[in-house]
Amino acid sequence: MRKMDLSPDRIGIAVVEHAGRYLVGVRGDDAPLPGKAEFPGGKCAPRERSREAVVRECLEETGLPVVPVELLAEKSHDYPHGRVQLAFWRCRPANPIDVREEHRAFRWVAAAELASLDFPEANAEVVRGLIDTSKTR
Repeated sequence: MRKMDLSPDRIGIAVVEHAGRYLVGVRGDDAPLPGKAEFPGGKCAPRERSREAVVRECLEETGLPVVPVELLAEKSHDYPHGRVQLAFWRCRPANPIDVREEHRAFRWVAAAELASLDFPEANAEVVRGLIDTSKTR
């Protein structure tokens, strides 16, 4: 059975915002969509809610504890490597004192810079929304 015939992988994505900037990394060569920009996140464990997954995944990937603030978007997308069900959560650092310039392989990027980064296709709508929101602030 091909991957596309199975249930989609549920993915929680932490769109971490602090002082008008967003936490962004680059996918590794051993990951699907290598070299693409990414927000912290990953697969939801069985019976794990996406809100819980973003907290766990962000801490594992960046070392930064976060608090989910609002669900920005949910969408399904088909990639060559499989179908995904994405839940994008706007998050804030749990304790702003923990914010550093870099968090492992992630760095803080101004909203205006997001447009110049090569995000996966499924992120386009959310990235556009972040850029548009920053222009009205």
